[in-house]
Amino acid sequence: MNALRLKFWVALAIVVFSIAVPGIIASHAVKVVRAEHDRSEASSQSLSSFQRLAVLGYTLQQERYVNPEEFAKDRQLYIDGVRSHVVNAERYINAEIKILGETPLRRKMRAQAIEEEVQQREVLHKIGASLERSLSGNKPETLWEDLVFEAIKVEEREAKEYRRSSVEAIQGVIDTLTMTMSVVAICGMLAVFWGQRQIIRPLGNLWRGTQALAAGDYHQPLPVVGTTEFRTIAESFNTMAARVAEATASLRQTNEGLERAVARRTAELAATNRSLERANRLRQQFLADASHELRTPLSIMRSEAEITLRDGDAQNEDLRAGLDRVVRLSELMGEMIDDMLHLARAEEPMLQTSIEPVDAVAAVRQSIDDFHRVIESDGGSILLVKAPPSLIVEGDEMRLKQVMRIVVDNAVCYSTAPPKVDVSVEAEDGQALIIITDHGDGIPSEDIPFLFQRFRRGSKQTGSGQGLGLSIARSITEAMGGTISLTSKINVGTIVTIRLPLMPATAMADGKNT
Repeated sequence: MNALRLKFWVALAIVVFSIAVPGIIASHAVKVVRAEHDRSEASSQSLSSFQRLAVLGYTLQQERYVNPEEFAKDRQLYIDGVRSHVVNAERYINAEIKILGETPLRRKMRAQAIEEEVQQREVLHKIGASLERSLSGNKPETLWEDLVFEAIKVEEREAKEYRRSSVEAIQGVIDTLTMTMSVVAICGMLAVFWGQRQIIRPLGNLWRGTQALAAGDYHQPLPVVGTTEFRTIAESFNTMAARVAEATASLRQTNEGLERAVARRTAELAATNRSLERANRLRQQFLADASHELRTPLSIMRSEAEITLRDGDAQNEDLRAGLDRVVRLSELMGEMIDDMLHLARAEEPMLQTSIEPVDAVAAVRQSIDDFHRVIESDGGSILLVKAPPSLIVEGDEMRLKQVMRIVVDNAVCYSTAPPKVDVSVEAEDGQALIIITDHGDGIPSEDIPFLFQRFRRGSKQTGSGQGLGLSIARSITEAMGGTISLTSKINVGTIVTIRLPLMPATAMADGKNT
């Protein structure tokens, strides 16, 4: 590990050196370029100040000849303006001298450049003095013109030299950096080649070996290559893989035995659970159907008995009619209990029906009679508003009455006002239509598609039902070859339409002949 650590330190030193050398060179070059640029800027400012001074001098001389009276009046202001320009130009020259003092040039060159700027400052003072004398006296002086033109030439030359030096410095920086980066690139390629052979390849072998080990392949030994440290790691890894392979084979055998035992137990438990679930489902369904189907006949029987007992002046005929309805409903309850017991034993939810000719009008009238006294005692009404004398359908009379009871009972239970139910029977396209209309609260449109499903109730969920009534009604209607549908509007009411196939004329004639 010490040899590998030493190699890493050497590689790190090479990397640091490769980064530091270009950085130092670039830093020095940037300083030189910045200094040359600052000198060029300062020289340009000095040149501009001399040019402004020359323009001012010529402007004042022209003013002197064009308007001598005004010139004489403002002479002192003009002289102050000249002094101000001289001071401004001197400030630029002093700034240039300061920049030269800070520039990283050879001492001799720096001293010569500073000396030239000092001479320029003296020339500036001479120009200012000559221009002041020219403005103060009656005779203009031309010395300042020669001096200012000479100063402008000097400053132009310096500006050109500084710009050329700046360009040369930038080009030198580019050449130096290009050479340095070339050397760094070559060293980097050599370092990558060395790292590829000494580190990357052994690490790749180790990575592939760990992937194979994670995938369960313990029989691919690592190649023993690279430095001494990587060779040692590869040998240790191969020894570990062999031991893991032995342990895995032993564990696999143990797991296979456990899996067989668990599979047997799981299959037994699954079979038991299925049996228990089926029994529990049938029990729940039986209790739900029984509670729903027995509730309506019991309610009618109780209402009949209570109404009869409250009527102290009831005649024998009324008592006999009430008792007759109680007996008929009790017989119906007995038949329903037999059916539900049969369903529970048979383990399938199918109702037994006996298809035969049935007078739908008579069955509807009898169902309405069963509800008359119960609904009227609550202040409501139930009427057969339209019906032919007779209408023979193919069906089961007891089941048809059961469907009627379910629909009418829903109309009564889910109405907040006294129930008002209208029933009509008519023939249409070979079918008998039984239409039950209530004028109750109505059903939301989003609930209608789900009302014929088991254990689905409307969003109001009033009453104590389990959501089975309409599902049972649909099963009975479909068993008789018919259909049942429902439409409703909120605060208007609900219309339930039962369609049953009419008995064919030939079959009715055969029945009469027999």
